[in-house]
Amino acid sequence: MPFRFVALLAATTALVLGCVFPASAGELQQTDRTLLTSLKQHALWATPASRLAAERATNQRVRAVAVRIADDQARLDVALRAVADRLAVTLPAEPTEQERAWGAEISADSGDAFDHAYVNRLRAEYGSLFTLASDVRAGTRDDDVRAFAQTAVDTALGHLTLLESTGLAETTSLLVSATEDDTLGGGDVALGAGFVAFAAVATFGLLRLLGTQPQPRTRR
Repeated sequence: MPFRFVALLAATTALVLGCVFPASAGELQQTDRTLLTSLKQHALWATPASRLAAERATNQRVRAVAVRIADDQARLDVALRAVADRLAVTLPAEPTEQERAWGAEISADSGDAFDHAYVNRLRAEYGSLFTLASDVRAGTRDDDVRAFAQTAVDTALGHLTLLESTGLAETTSLLVSATEDDTLGGGDVALGAGFVAFAAVATFGLLRLLGTQPQPRTRR
């Protein structure tokens, strides 16, 4: 509950400030940084996993797909570093804990289990990256980030198609189940509605205040 309360408060504050003081064109947004960071972390585990799959996969189609993905990732990483350098964004040096766990799981498997783990773990993350890149493509204010996000969208979609072409993709591999702590209850929804109402009133009042100009006195 405290975490969700803080999240709702932060969202409301961002809504008020975003309405009254919109960012100027070309400004780097947090979602832009998130995309660059997430893609780098993905590359740090997906590229080695794909190189491994190209050697160890039992299914020949999986091997071919893994080679293509590894090569595409290497090219995308070059473009990613160029964009990050221009925007002075520091990229991570390690994947996330979850991604490290996936890499360890894939490495520990063999045979058909290895093939299934590789295909479905990568497919799950490409689904998330596709959504994130699409959102950034639509909302970024930076032209270079928009162009790169389009490349990321195309790459993620292409890799999803390749992974599904193996015939090993599970129908649930793109689904993410919410945990109990991340689920909003009725009280949270009501609280969120209250914050939205407060944001609307605060925004209206602030705009009225900023728009009020002193009237000159009339001489008699």
